[in-house]
Amino acid sequence: MTELALLFALLSGLGQGTAKQNAREVYPIRGMVVDALSGGPVARAEVSIFADTEEIKTTADDDGKFVFQGLMAGKYPLYATAQGYLREGYNQHGTFLTAIAVGEGLDSEHIVFHLHPQAVIFGKVTNDRGEAVRHAQVMLFADGTASEAQRRFVQAQMQTNDLGEYRFAHLPAGGYCVAVQAQPWYAQTGFRYVPQPEQNRSALFVYTGPVNQTADPLLDVVYPITFYPGVTHPEEAGELRMTAGETEEADIQLEAVPSVHIRLTNLPVEEKSGIQIGANEKIFGSFNAFINVQHRTISPGEYELTGLPPGEVTLRINQGQGAGLSPRAIDANLIDGEQVDGGETGTTANVKGRVTFPLETGGVGQGGVTLINEENDGVSTQVQKDGTFFFAGLRDGTYRIVVNFQASGEYVERVAAEGAKTFGREIKIEGAADVQLNISVGRGLGQVTGVAKLDRKPEAGVMVLMVPGSGENLEQDSRRDQSDSDGTFTLANVVPGKYVLLAIENGWGLHWMNPEELKPYRAKGQILTIAPNETIKVIAEVQRSVNRRRQ
Repeated sequence: MTELALLFALLSGLGQGTAKQNAREVYPIRGMVVDALSGGPVARAEVSIFADTEEIKTTADDDGKFVFQGLMAGKYPLYATAQGYLREGYNQHGTFLTAIAVGEGLDSEHIVFHLHPQAVIFGKVTNDRGEAVRHAQVMLFADGTASEAQRRFVQAQMQTNDLGEYRFAHLPAGGYCVAVQAQPWYAQTGFRYVPQPEQNRSALFVYTGPVNQTADPLLDVVYPITFYPGVTHPEEAGELRMTAGETEEADIQLEAVPSVHIRLTNLPVEEKSGIQIGANEKIFGSFNAFINVQHRTISPGEYELTGLPPGEVTLRINQGQGAGLSPRAIDANLIDGEQVDGGETGTTANVKGRVTFPLETGGVGQGGVTLINEENDGVSTQVQKDGTFFFAGLRDGTYRIVVNFQASGEYVERVAAEGAKTFGREIKIEGAADVQLNISVGRGLGQVTGVAKLDRKPEAGVMVLMVPGSGENLEQDSRRDQSDSDGTFTLANVVPGKYVLLAIENGWGLHWMNPEELKPYRAKGQILTIAPNETIKVIAEVQRSVNRRRQ
């Protein structure tokens, strides 16, 4: 062999070696998309992965087969969709899915993606004359997750078209309720109580008694919020139990009722600050539907409110501005012509407090404190440079404490109060006595990473759950994840403290917020103590589901 031939041979061998090395550094994701009900292939499904923030798409062939080539070692969230199917992640449960891990010794070439056919709910909204109601707001309520104890929440909203039609597609199997909120197009809401000037004091207006309505009573009407199949009380709403691939028609007829007029009295008179009066109707205990209430002054401190439907409504009064001031809420079962006392009903307390930080963190930064009541309404105030804060006129009730500062990784470590009771990060105010609230804030959230193993082998799709050992702050401090294809998981942003770590096979139907349902698993859980800024690596032994039927 000549020197030139030898040189070419050496270069060729070096190139082959480099090619082999590069081949070992990239990997494929290969699999098949199948119908979750029939098991048959889904032709031409769109399949995508995410590499960092970039979405990479491909189309499955007529046999449902797909492949992604040339991937670096790592984890890739995998999604698929097709006409008539959901867009969902691989083995998705709620917001969790199983990412595909690729790398040396990992099997990423035998993926079977079970894609679920979409459920569809459609219908038409009409009035009591059978006419289409255009631009009505249609709300679709879905059953809550297991952690929400089956509370319903708004999954989607849309407006009806010019034919009064609506359509909710791409729905997973589950229970749904449909509600409609609209205004009659012909409605002309008027006022009944017309203020009249005093003879000697032209600057003041006083109510001198009812006068003729300024609107035709046939036009002074509203539509109550109406639920399928045409009822106005949430507890009477019909539930649509949808299976994968099912289509259901849900027509709703609205019936106009006379607008309720009430007198809101005994409000404080403040010349410099205006007043805002709003109203909302709570649906299924979780959603506040805004009501377009109208109001007009009758006399100082007295207002007429109209445009309201009959029934239970919450009136919200904002008078004055300032940090730590919360709007007053008045729950009322409205009857036409009644008088509602808008004065200070019930007891209120002023809350003074101080936020303290660990000395090594450099003290208080710019931020605030928020108190959230049982109705999920919050009131916020700014924390001063010396750590003090103030809330004025808080009503009796239980409030969850949240801190918001510019620095990351902050959490409420301890709460102490004089004049009120504390439970974890909650404070219960009873009576009119002023409250002194002290909040100790910690910095440095932890992290738990690990592998879920069943029979000593990594297990994909496992629900990994970590709950506070004390049982307090269960909803706020618990962390969940779904194990990826290599069995690994990550529980991030963990508030330092003692926890119980659980890995449960087919645990996604478990009502884990219910202590009784969690009890059989908790006894076999792994006890962990997380320090600030600490990362712990663990092996989580998977417990088999008590109820194998859970999905």
